[in-house]
Amino acid sequence: MGIQRVTQRALVTRVLTNISDHQKKILTLQDQLATGLKVNRPSEDPLAARRAIDSRMEKAKLEQYLSNISTVGPTMAEAGTSLLSAVDIIQRSLELTLQGANGTNGQEQLDVIAGEINQLLEAMLDEANHQTNGRYVFGGTRTTAPPFEATRDANGDITAVAYVGNDENIRVEISEGELVPVNVSGEDAFMSTSASTVDILDTLIQTRDNLLAGNTNGLTTRLDEMNKAQDQLLRASSQLGAAENRLARTDENTRTILLQLEKVISDNIDADFAEVTVELNAQSNAFQASLSAAARVIQPSLLDFLR
Repeated sequence: MGIQRVTQRALVTRVLTNISDHQKKILTLQDQLATGLKVNRPSEDPLAARRAIDSRMEKAKLEQYLSNISTVGPTMAEAGTSLLSAVDIIQRSLELTLQGANGTNGQEQLDVIAGEINQLLEAMLDEANHQTNGRYVFGGTRTTAPPFEATRDANGDITAVAYVGNDENIRVEISEGELVPVNVSGEDAFMSTSASTVDILDTLIQTRDNLLAGNTNGLTTRLDEMNKAQDQLLRASSQLGAAENRLARTDENTRTILLQLEKVISDNIDADFAEVTVELNAQSNAFQASLSAAARVIQPSLLDFLR
């Protein structure tokens, strides 16, 4: 076996290569400490970078879904509160109508009851035209104008109410391809759309007029209509509540997934400061050792140049 001859040039090249390698590692570790990332360029770890990029893209989508849920949440809550207030109005109207229909009241007393019914009618119209952040919550997708328009007589009393909104749903995307209706139209909540529903505002108008006319027999029909109205409003409230619960569950699940994605991102590209610090110290010591070894084998002039 022959003896391999190591030239001065080969020795210098090897020493310089080792020193350069240590310098690169030190610079990389310093970058990691400065940025808090163990992968600052995709070339450093293509697979980890790809996983982090994919996770960040998915995270951005989930954050948008959470934003969608957060945006409609207050509007849904206010619509639900308005529907419950409407239920209270109908409940009070029922009590007054029963009082007026018992046949023991004189016309003066019926007029007083009619006056309160008239105020409840105005309150019901306010709830039907409820708005939040400049948007009407019961107009379907027509949210920039009052969905209910009242016709009034010379005294300013309501004689008729027309619904000018639409019955379309506002849908919000809460996950990939999942669109959820987040509103109840005024038509579904306050108008007659089937045999089991009534025109609630018209029922209150007729109740007031029956009382003013002393028509206690007509109040029997109004009582039946008010019972339907109460059920109608409760169904609308339940529909809205079910949508709110769905959004709440999705919000919770999405936040859990976000935490998992953040862990994936952290595991792939975040630097462990303690580990990087230890490795940096080790590389610095190795670098100093390389310089020390070089000083013993390379001519002083070359070593001085390197320093």
